[in-house]
Amino acid sequence: MRKFTRRDFLKMGGLASAGVLVSQRLPALQMLQAVEDPLKSYPYRGWEDLYRKEWRWDKVVRTTHSVNCTGSCGWNVQVRDGIAIRSEQSADFPDPEYNPRGCQKGASYERYVYGPQRVKYPLQRVGERGEGKWKRISWEEAYDIIAEKFLEVAQKHGTDHVFLFSVIPAMSPLSAGAGYRFGSLTGCVVGSFYDWYSDLPPGEPMTWGYQTESCEAWDWANSRYIILWGANAVESRIPDAHFLTEARYLGAKIVTIFPDYNPTSLKADQYLPIREGTDAALGLAMAQHIIARGLYDRAYLQEQTDLPLLVRTDTRKFLRQADLEPGGRDDVFYYWDQKAGQAVAAGKQNLALGPADPALEGRFRVQTAGGEVEVQPVWALLAEKLNRECTPEIAAGITGIAASVIRQVAEEFATTKPAMIIEGAGTNHWYHNDLINRAQMLLPILTGNVGKNGGGFNHYVGQEALKVPSLNQWFWPEKTRWQNTTLWTYCHTFGRRTRGVEEGWMPLYPKEGDPKMMIVWRANYLNQAKGHEAVLANLWPKLELIVDFNYRLDTTALYADLVLPAASFFEKFDLSTTDLHEYIHSFNAAIDPLWESKPDFYIWKELIQVITRKARQKGMADFANLYERWAEMGETPEAVAQWALDNHPWTKGYTVEEIKKHPVRLKRGPNATAGDRSGEAGFTRNRGAFTPFKEHVEGKEHWPTLTGRQQLYLDHDVFLAEGEELPVYKPPLELEKHPLHYLTPHGRWSVHSTWRDLDWMLQLQRGGPILELNPQDAAARDIADNDEVILFNEHGETRLRAKLAPRVRPGTVIVYHGWERYLFDRDSGNWQAPVTIKVKPTQEVEYGHLKFRLNYWGPTGTNRDTRVDVRKA
Repeated sequence: MRKFTRRDFLKMGGLASAGVLVSQRLPALQMLQAVEDPLKSYPYRGWEDLYRKEWRWDKVVRTTHSVNCTGSCGWNVQVRDGIAIRSEQSADFPDPEYNPRGCQKGASYERYVYGPQRVKYPLQRVGERGEGKWKRISWEEAYDIIAEKFLEVAQKHGTDHVFLFSVIPAMSPLSAGAGYRFGSLTGCVVGSFYDWYSDLPPGEPMTWGYQTESCEAWDWANSRYIILWGANAVESRIPDAHFLTEARYLGAKIVTIFPDYNPTSLKADQYLPIREGTDAALGLAMAQHIIARGLYDRAYLQEQTDLPLLVRTDTRKFLRQADLEPGGRDDVFYYWDQKAGQAVAAGKQNLALGPADPALEGRFRVQTAGGEVEVQPVWALLAEKLNRECTPEIAAGITGIAASVIRQVAEEFATTKPAMIIEGAGTNHWYHNDLINRAQMLLPILTGNVGKNGGGFNHYVGQEALKVPSLNQWFWPEKTRWQNTTLWTYCHTFGRRTRGVEEGWMPLYPKEGDPKMMIVWRANYLNQAKGHEAVLANLWPKLELIVDFNYRLDTTALYADLVLPAASFFEKFDLSTTDLHEYIHSFNAAIDPLWESKPDFYIWKELIQVITRKARQKGMADFANLYERWAEMGETPEAVAQWALDNHPWTKGYTVEEIKKHPVRLKRGPNATAGDRSGEAGFTRNRGAFTPFKEHVEGKEHWPTLTGRQQLYLDHDVFLAEGEELPVYKPPLELEKHPLHYLTPHGRWSVHSTWRDLDWMLQLQRGGPILELNPQDAAARDIADNDEVILFNEHGETRLRAKLAPRVRPGTVIVYHGWERYLFDRDSGNWQAPVTIKVKPTQEVEYGHLKFRLNYWGPTGTNRDTRVDVRKA
């Protein structure tokens, strides 16, 4: 047959267009019939089966995701032939307002389950760390290597040379706790995460004695005035951002405070474009105006705060019983009762004042054991300080926000009830985050909005709310070597010891020598590490064995020695809770673990069995009964979960089987919440919702602080020496002599590093790491949009693509955080390359209620006080 040529094709096209039959030498073409109505019969409908099959499944399994986003959403996984083909929001929370919950990241999780990032088999490194050369080994070989090394380190150096790191137990506590329990029973060092990631708002333990307490998201709709301060909810709190709209429907005003104009500001009534890191100045200026105008809640402050408590003007310390009486106590404080005309001890039973009328203003004389001294209420010291240092006019020059606007927002916040602040990472990641927190918190305290529905200071950074409290007994059966990870990383990376360590206020392990072994699970320690380049250069070589349990090959896995394939979120059972709603719900295995992967719980279980067996063989009595002790409360995650549910009043009566089917609401006490709202629908004012601290404001219980009140004055010597006994503004650090502020906010397309390397999410951006900068700064450096650029300072550099963004303030660059190191150029550092580790002295002290506790009190790993420059690559 003659070859069909281009000439024949063109000839055929011409004949067909003229309606002429094609000659016998050419293939005959039958034209498709026009379809008038696609819902009626027409030929060639076989293609429709492709779409019908796509929407068929064998079963639907309800589950959730284990990522540190605070969403804790419900998902229905559709399974066909043992394959998870799609996820849809479950929309089964008993409170209709929480339905549906989810975002584009959760909806694409199947791409990870079956994606190229998936770790399929146990892997042992055969090249250099980070080189990506591996060999496949068996589970038995992997367990043998880990067990032998653990026992060797324990025998030669002690288990305080073994460091365990896993994050946020609330998002999958049974997976986390299996390793925590091992660490507690063996004396390993268990690292913190909430402070290391700078998710901990240190102002909360300082002022309230709590790690973090926030209202559930529904309570936003009870507010009439909301300030979103560094909290980009539209991008980073997608499942709950609609509550802001509901609040506006009900008459609330929304104000946003950010240095960049972002999607949340698009939805606001008013946007305040603040200079980077000057948030404390704005908060204090608003407080000064509220005080000057008399817009504060005097009765609330007298009863609930330390503002009436007396301070000696000679020592700047609280007046204590020990000052007045030989053998007196250091935790009894005094206010000046205007009715009695004398100093009166603040009650130790509860906060109720009775007939007393504590003074807020004035100077008084008190006879002490050492003679007469002058005293002032904390309120007077605060007012004097604000009048002197932080009026709206002074703050305008610092923040770039007009004094008239500062006054306007302050008055609106003080006179519109209830009012709340929603705070986020945008303000919490600065070195002086404690001062920023305290300045922000001062506003709802002054106006009596703390402990009331629709009010307060609500911080949502990190899914920290473990709402099955009895699990802590399972995690920590023994006194555990807890370690602040900021200090551990700083000291072992740079070879320095801080004052807090030297004074014994903060622990540092090991007591002598360097750490030898590290196990990471449910976390990406290395990719998120401040001081990333120094950690790789200095800390990593000290570790003789690095083990990572992981379902994907992330940056930490790439630089590990052994990687064990963990089950994905769709392949295991666990629990999930969050501070954004009041429900407990579960992961459920929609599919069997793929390839050779196993749930974290069972990896720990089997590893501990091997360690126990080998310890017996070696005659190491300390670990001879390790497995039996580890398994005392259950050998399966379901058994442990049921034990935990049965052993706390918030959860007693619920069963694992019930929670597998649908979420259940916590059974909190009457002072904490208005109760279950199951089945109610519709947004109305004053609906019951959980908000914290009602036990103090309504129940008059003491706050868990040194003074038993909301404590704004901290009279520890370090605070006094730093001038931080009261909230104060201090500018951002400028350790690097470069012209640009470097900001790394949370983004829409990832949850930290998770989803940073997922194809569908990359398609919604520019496909790789991006640096946003103002066109003015770009023009000064001859940088055009999409140019490859180098971001650098003395700590490190990284290569990215430039995105010219007028929304970014001149003098600032933004890189949304979490990009995996391997997504950058081979010769590039990652997004943390320009960042070093900074330890703030006030966050190391031991003072009253401020004592080191895991994820409660310790230095935060801040990263915002970083200066950089950019040049074209």
